[in-house]
Amino acid sequence: MSLGLEKKPEILAPAGTLEAVQQVIDAGADAVYVGGKGLNMRQHRASYNLTEPQIAEAIEFVHSRGKKLYFTLNSLILDSQIGQLRRTLSMLGRVGPDAIIVQDLAVASLAREICVQIPLHASTMMNVHNAETALTLKMMGFARIIPSRDIPLHEIRRIREQSGVEMECFVHGDMCISQSSQCYLSGILFGESANCGRCMKPCRWQWKLVTTRGDAELSPQGQGYLLARKDLCLLSHVPALVQNEIAALKIEGRMRSAEFLAPVVTLYRKAVDAYFEDPAAYATNAADMQKIFAQRVREMTTAHSFSNPGSGGVEISGRREPRFFSHAAPAPGLTIGHNGTAKPVGTAPELIVHVASIAGAQAAVEAGAEAVYFCHEGYSLHGPAPAADALIDFVRQASRTGVRVGVLMPHICDERGMAEWRRRLQELGSLGSLTIGASSLGGLQVARDQRYRSLLADYPLNVTNSVAADELSTMGVARVTASVELTFSQLAEFMTAVRMPVEVIVQGPVCGMLLEHCVLAAAWSENPQGVCSMRCRRAAYAMEDTGGQRHPLEFDRRCRNHLFTAADVCVLPNLERLVTLGISGLRLECQLDKPETVAVLTRVYRQALGRLKAGEPLDADNALAEIAAATGRPLSDGPFDFRSVTPTEDKEKDLART
Repeated sequence: MSLGLEKKPEILAPAGTLEAVQQVIDAGADAVYVGGKGLNMRQHRASYNLTEPQIAEAIEFVHSRGKKLYFTLNSLILDSQIGQLRRTLSMLGRVGPDAIIVQDLAVASLAREICVQIPLHASTMMNVHNAETALTLKMMGFARIIPSRDIPLHEIRRIREQSGVEMECFVHGDMCISQSSQCYLSGILFGESANCGRCMKPCRWQWKLVTTRGDAELSPQGQGYLLARKDLCLLSHVPALVQNEIAALKIEGRMRSAEFLAPVVTLYRKAVDAYFEDPAAYATNAADMQKIFAQRVREMTTAHSFSNPGSGGVEISGRREPRFFSHAAPAPGLTIGHNGTAKPVGTAPELIVHVASIAGAQAAVEAGAEAVYFCHEGYSLHGPAPAADALIDFVRQASRTGVRVGVLMPHICDERGMAEWRRRLQELGSLGSLTIGASSLGGLQVARDQRYRSLLADYPLNVTNSVAADELSTMGVARVTASVELTFSQLAEFMTAVRMPVEVIVQGPVCGMLLEHCVLAAAWSENPQGVCSMRCRRAAYAMEDTGGQRHPLEFDRRCRNHLFTAADVCVLPNLERLVTLGISGLRLECQLDKPETVAVLTRVYRQALGRLKAGEPLDADNALAEIAAATGRPLSDGPFDFRSVTPTEDKEKDLART
């Protein structure tokens, strides 16, 4: 058994300037990754990233040294950016990088058309947790995967062994605490998407852990920079990386200076070479560790490389935070639209209600829901997902009244989660009409393998453009849920171009950040992977920002933390605007609500849709009062930003659509 000792892993270094490209190669990097001036995950510094002539120059230099250059096209793409994407891919086809790093399926789809000769690497923003997703990407032509940063090395190795795809792992630098591509707070609150390289970093805010229901003691460690992930450092764990057969050791830092990066590259180069020279005698060089400590930005951690780091993975003091991009959520704004038209709308969209229980589903159906989706996160204070027998009985009863029923897979499925989800689909296999909502490409493939035909690409797949929707349709997807970060204008562009049914979340709290880290356990110096007193079962909690807004904090059955938006999205005052876009389904997020609340929300939207269909004006004030009284939560436009859309723009969009 070689344990990876037959081949050295690649040292992969970042570069945001030509100078950095040259210095990291001189320092010993085997490959370098760079980005252009747009469409990548580092967009905060205009003076960084390369122009087209510089990209060509960098590739020529790197290849002259016998090394490789990978190009990052790893942000989400809007329909308005498809032309820019095509031009960028054409340019890459001419200059010839060694791979393209991809998040959005539109990039993969168009790359196969425009520059098929360039290999594709799946960005960590594709959030790969399991072999099923890796195999799906392999079938799509991906040659390498940068897996989730929230699974341990031994699971990454098993994914490689089962898929045959090589793995690249981050080993050093700034890390997000949220699951990759599952952080939406910045996009919803500021219109600056973390999935498009413009994150305002709410994870670096000061937070206070508070109880909203129940009588639970609070820890003195429950206040501070509770989500401030320490920087990653695996310099002392090169043997573990090699033995888990990691193909490339990736250093973060495209926005760092050449002077900062080169010494880091040198230390990793030295460690890898020394280990391969004499594995049996190898020991971490203490002087080199002192060097890495001396130039650190934040305190350092191994993060999830071996196990959940708990409180050791965050630095609540904030002493070494280099920069803050924002400090608290802006006050929620709810735009009162112009739903006073006497013109009847055409076909009304399907009213879909997302619930956590059979009782909630029954309440939704009785109040007028046309479709019901069951949540499978298993939030600790809202009960487990319904048992398979109960679901089967409900589906059969609902089918007699024409109500469509779906089950939504958890947003994150590691190897354990995927095995459990596969078992659940097997249990429900007799229900041919059931809609299966998938949160990952592997989830779609598992549902197809079991011959489910009604497949939904749920919002964790981050569909923001029509090309990605088309790509998903080739995988059997029948409908998509639009990204929860799209503004109204961006959604209108999407709806003009898309060729399949689109559902939109229009009411309720949105999970703004999904964490493997448990805030509550860390505050008590406990770890959910160790012995935990399970305080999450005794009270309801929220995280309060310095502006006084309280973001509900929910804990699922796997101890993951779901940080929700402080204010529910609510499009009711602007419902006519959304309906005229041709949306196929309006989804109410009621999985945190009691059945009586579900009934109120469903009835209010059912009545509003009825009025629009009849050409009658909405009584928005009374409807909003009912919603607020039922939920007890603030209301806002969410991501839609209706204030920036004038009635004139609405008319122009209607004309364009016609």
